Amino acid sequence: MQASKRVFRIVAWIANTIIGLVIVAYIAANVLIGWGVRSDSSRAVAKFSGDRIEALIATVNCQTCSLHDRNRSVWALGQLRDKRALPVLHKYYTGKRCDHKTQICQNELRKAIKWTEGNSFMLPQLWRPFL
Repeated sequence: MQASKRVFRIVAWIANTIIGLVIVAYIAANVLIGWGVRSDSSRAVAKFSGDRIEALIATVNCQTCSLHDRNRSVWALGQLRDKRALPVLHKYYTGKRCDHKTQICQNELRKAIKWTEGNSFMLPQLWRPFL
C-alpha cells in the first residue's frame, strides 16, 4: 500500500509540474505576442494616421516600406483579427510560393486571412486588454 501511494505522489507531482510549465509557457507566449503587436502597431501609427488597424493596413499597402515592416504588419493584423484588414490581405494574397525578396510572405497572408475570417481555433488572447 505504501509503494502505491508513493508512486501516486510522484506521478501527481510530475503531472502538476508539466501543467504548471504549460501554463507558464502559454502566458509567456501571450506576453511576447502582445508586445510584438503593440510594437508593430505603434510603429505604424507613428508613420501613418488613423487607429492601429488603419495604420497597419497603410503599412501593408506602402510600396516604399521595407518588406520586413510590411510582413510584420500582416502578422499584427492577423493577431488583431479585425475584419477591416481582409480586403488588403486578400489584395496581396496570391496563393503562390513565397518570394521573400520581392513580395509579402504568402504564408503570413494565408494565416492572417484564416485568423481574421475566424476559420481556425485560437486560444484566448490574454494580451488584448493591454494594447
